[in-house]
Amino acid sequence: MILSRYQNHLASLKKENMLKNDVKEKMEFLQQRCNMSWIEVQFLKDAVESLLLCRQTLMYSYSFAFYLAENNSTYIFVDNQTNLETRTERLSRLLEMDVSEWELDSIKQDIINIARFCKERRLVMVKHVNEGYDADLWKFDRLD
Repeated sequence: MILSRYQNHLASLKKENMLKNDVKEKMEFLQQRCNMSWIEVQFLKDAVESLLLCRQTLMYSYSFAFYLAENNSTYIFVDNQTNLETRTERLSRLLEMDVSEWELDSIKQDIINIARFCKERRLVMVKHVNEGYDADLWKFDRLD
């Protein structure tokens, strides 16, 4: 299961790297058709950058989780991982939507909020891993 999650995030990361061009087109569309300024459409660029960072973090988090022995810190890690994964998938779906289907005000706010959550949750997860190393909380199985 962990290997398939890693592979799924790797495949999504490759696919979403191509999303950068789609988002650039969406930004241009919003500027031209919706009279939004360059500054107003930057939320899309920020969201894609957040998505790619989260996807990469999730991908490697499954390699880390594979070797973890279960303890309370592991459960917190998995909870953070699940929260990040759920919101990352939601952000990906929003960014992949056809811009012509958007209800602009609500989707813009959704993208901003979810991207912010993803960015913050990713930092929480990375901080937790670092703190776990510092406090010697991580115990590993399968290390031969």
